[in-house]
Amino acid sequence: MGYKDEVLVRDHPSATYEMLLQKAEREGRIGGKHTCPICGMKFRKERDATDCCRGITR
Repeated sequence: MGYKDEVLVRDHPSATYEMLLQKAEREGRIGGKHTCPICGMKFRKERDATDCCRGITR
């Protein structure tokens, strides 16, 4: 796979980025099947998705 075939290209490793990415994956915010109707963030649980931006819309 060449440079042009890659979607994301990092300049150098970032420990903070990796930590936040792993946390988001554990919490289901990446690749979850339930999506917040307001912001589009993904969650594993439907309730988490519906509660995500509830306070903003009130």
